Amino acid sequence: METLTINIPDDKSLMVKQILKEFGVTIIDKASKSENLELSPEQQREIISSQEQIKKGLFVEQSTLDDEIEKWLKK
Repeated sequence: METLTINIPDDKSLMVKQILKEFGVTIIDKASKSENLELSPEQQREIISSQEQIKKGLFVEQSTLDDEIEKWLKK
């Protein structure tokens, strides 16, 4: 198995971690004993694709989604 290390900017870490968890990725914190994360080739492709989407601004902030949901629930 391969190991993939991703350096995530602090201002994007929460969003990126949420995306990775949606793909079933187990995230190991730097403080943990093991820094190795084994991903399938499909998971690696999904992560790379997600990173490219984020770079292009193709995402919605959680706060924006929360606001939209709040408006929808009030209808």
